[in-house]
Amino acid sequence: MTRRALLQVGGVATSLVAGQELVAGREEDTFARRIFLRTNELRVASGFEPLLWSVALAGCAREQSDRKDQLRFPAHDDPERGPVATRITAAGIPWDRCGENLFTLRGWDDPVHFAIVFWWYSPGHQANMLNPEFTHTGVGVVQGQDETFFVTQIFLRPPQQVKRAR
Repeated sequence: MTRRALLQVGGVATSLVAGQELVAGREEDTFARRIFLRTNELRVASGFEPLLWSVALAGCAREQSDRKDQLRFPAHDDPERGPVATRITAAGIPWDRCGENLFTLRGWDDPVHFAIVFWWYSPGHQANMLNPEFTHTGVGVVQGQDETFFVTQIFLRPPQQVKRAR
């Protein structure tokens, strides 16, 4: 998919958000839901099932974005809380497989298109977006006082129930 086509698909996500009832509040929450919708548009266009929104994962993602704003640490491992697997386990969220995409942006009013395009053209990030094993996601967006956006998207597959032979 070309960058132009990728950005044109975004108009659909924006109109979907405008047509949905979102909880009134922070602009960052609207950005998070738009990233969720755009991710699902790309999954469906690529032949994969859409992800389900998880309030619990969104809370973990928002907390991680907030910590990245406050502590300004690089990469995925939180210096105090560890990698995504450790963080979601500590939050009491059961999982079988998990992944995480991060993005940081300063100097623009809306991080949605930039995050999606960056992730789409990064093989590892795109692999998370399109991984058919992931069924749930949550996105957290925080804008720091210096106007830098910190975006975290967590992907998850819940534990599989083992079918027992009778």
